[in-house]
Amino acid sequence: MKILNLIYNDEARKWRLKNASFDNLTLLVGASGVGKTQILKSIMRLKSIANGKSISGIEWKVIFETSDKNIFEWEGKFENKGDVDFSDDDDEDVKRNKPSILKEKLKLNKKVIVDRKKDSILFNDTETVKLPNQQSVIYLLKEEGQIKPAFDGFGKIVFSDQTDSKTVPYRLRFLDFQKLLKKNKSLKSIQESTEDIITKLFLTYKNVPKTFETIKQRYIDIFPQIEDVKVEPLDYEDEDEDGFPFFFKEYPFIQIKETGVDKWIKQENISSGMFRSLIHISEIYLCSEGSVFLIDEFENSLGINCINELTNDILSSKRQIQFILTSHHPYIINNIEYQNWKLVTRTKGIVHTHNPKEFNIGKSKHDAFMQLIQLEQYQTGLEA
Repeated sequence: MKILNLIYNDEARKWRLKNASFDNLTLLVGASGVGKTQILKSIMRLKSIANGKSISGIEWKVIFETSDKNIFEWEGKFENKGDVDFSDDDDEDVKRNKPSILKEKLKLNKKVIVDRKKDSILFNDTETVKLPNQQSVIYLLKEEGQIKPAFDGFGKIVFSDQTDSKTVPYRLRFLDFQKLLKKNKSLKSIQESTEDIITKLFLTYKNVPKTFETIKQRYIDIFPQIEDVKVEPLDYEDEDEDGFPFFFKEYPFIQIKETGVDKWIKQENISSGMFRSLIHISEIYLCSEGSVFLIDEFENSLGINCINELTNDILSSKRQIQFILTSHHPYIINNIEYQNWKLVTRTKGIVHTHNPKEFNIGKSKHDAFMQLIQLEQYQTGLEA
């Protein structure tokens, strides 16, 4: 999937995004508080809507391309019931009170395939049976051949926040790893699986050692003090009585070994920057084709050496992956071509995105960065 264009209005929260376009790599830049993070969250809310969630006061229009090169245009509007998070509670009163969709339309290659009004849905010009009015047509008709690629595409949007990912295995997740190993023998099957990235890395470690070696070597390039990396269950003979519970005995953990140090460093003791770097490298190699990565403040928890190398990895990736990043870090901004920047500004609750050429930015890479940071719109975040 590749998101091409987005218009988004959150009436319940009084927040609106004007027409925003995206490339294979888009870097959202601008002052703090202008709405860069909210742009990423609005995309995640559309993913939730595509997965059947009802969200009060949302109106949207998004254009996206699926992996089979088809262009979808999806627009819709929920009724506004205030700034309330309507959970998936089984309570019947909660279900009945969820916001309904007032209108919805889905186009495939400019042809309308679904046209929804408040009380009816036309699919390929034929009225469907009555369907729940609180869920999107992408969710309700996800098994239809024309719509399934759109539903699958939204499933490949990832909000990549690894700030607490070291603790993920400690949450109760009971997986049959032997079954997963038998099921995912090839790199492609691992990439297309829905497992979390650490599980994918374990499957690669066991079943596709050549790719794991590539990931490991890329990691060692960034951290030359690292001698080896493995993803295996911990050696419980080395654990004291207060070690991990028994049911984690087969759970794989990332472990690294530094040159000249005999003892392996366990996942929980790896520094956040080093851990997050390995996860980002792994995501680039092990995500499915058509993935969309949303990364907020890419520099968080990363040292300057990590930022440099990971930015280069993103820029050099030849896979069908889209990256939408936000950053305040000079190196990231200056190392990404200005054609990929979007300057974000705000007027009250209305957010705008601008191409650099609107401000005559771009005589050279160095000049572009200097011109950007001197712009009043960049410094204040206010729309001119």
